[in-house]
Amino acid sequence: MILLMEIYFLYILSSRHHRYLSIGVTSDLKHGISRHRRLVTRKLKRRRVLQKLVYVECIKNVEEAVERKLRLNRFNRRQLCQLIESVNPSWDSIS
Repeated sequence: MILLMEIYFLYILSSRHHRYLSIGVTSDLKHGISRHRRLVTRKLKRRRVLQKLVYVECIKNVEEAVERKLRLNRFNRRQLCQLIESVNPSWDSIS
């Protein structure tokens, strides 16, 4: 018997000039990011559209992923920037 283990992705999207950041969790990274972008675009003006995937973590279960997202939501901007720059110093899109 083969057990398939689902992987969850915690991700951070950034606007073009890094002014706006948004954190999300999904089991399907491509679909989750496009859905997140559409939802955020409806709420924000066009100039604030989140365009770049700048950070991703793979997490083994949904409870840990949601807990990690809640933890990151409590980070201040400087802490989030340090986290992103620890793996993506130039803030390049990794999507």
